[in-house]
Amino acid sequence: MLSLLLAPMRRFGRVALASGLAVGLAVSPASGQESRSLGDLLLNWDEPPAAPGDEVEAREEFIETDRNSFTFAPFAPGRGRLIVESAYSYINIGDEGTKHSFPESILRYGVGDRLELRFGYNFETGPASEVAEGNIVSAFGINAEQQVYYGAKYQLTRQRPDFRLMPHSAFLAQAHTPVGSIEGRSQMRLGYVWGWRLPNGWTLDQSVRFGTDREGEDGFALWAPSTVLRIPFGREKRWFTHVEYFSVMSQDKDGDFSKQFIDTGLHYLITPNFEVGSVVAFGINDQTQGVLVNVGFGVRF
Repeated sequence: MLSLLLAPMRRFGRVALASGLAVGLAVSPASGQESRSLGDLLLNWDEPPAAPGDEVEAREEFIETDRNSFTFAPFAPGRGRLIVESAYSYINIGDEGTKHSFPESILRYGVGDRLELRFGYNFETGPASEVAEGNIVSAFGINAEQQVYYGAKYQLTRQRPDFRLMPHSAFLAQAHTPVGSIEGRSQMRLGYVWGWRLPNGWTLDQSVRFGTDREGEDGFALWAPSTVLRIPFGREKRWFTHVEYFSVMSQDKDGDFSKQFIDTGLHYLITPNFEVGSVVAFGINDQTQGVLVNVGFGVRF
């Protein structure tokens, strides 16, 4: 059953990665590429860094965490940079009562300008029998009380001053392995995110993720689309809020579900490399009665 679920995921991953690499290389200037290695072309941007006053690239001067919304960031940390993120979630969704999720940790290291390697761990209290709960915390996690996750994110394109219709975009591949669980079966997550910095300084990002999971012997696929609008405000735009829609939907499961949510949050950049914030999510359909509250931080070194 697992091999049947992994087959479409592998095809999706190959197609998305190949097309993304083609787009990423196609939008880059051709000048000077002859003297660069293929590895350098794939890991680093081939145009010079943007000027400090550039309105489009200024977004990258501040840390971009994956934890401040369900939609993951369309950026890598940058060559030689490390981002450490952690959070705590209070979960009261469905019929199983209150649960707690922590530390929802993730380490993101920039191998180049465009590629990051990722490793994380999370623990969720209580029985892991409601799939929706495990999938709305811990970076679209799996149905397990404890898990480690590891993988990579590759930034495919970035918005440019001379071509503002080109979005920032990135591809994510991540495996999740239960720890101390009787299931003990690793599951996969693939995702694609794209977005723009709007002329008024707001940002609009969208993502779609595909993954596998199981309950007992019932293996199935999951889809998770999301859209988030981030709105900066205050002096130096160090405060920002957001409005987001996301859902988690099963495919080929015994008793398919569709969980729909909206969330909002408040975040503050203490320094350009240190972000703190909170998120509150509410279920908006009959299968998602309840609330999730998340608080956390991200630091870039």
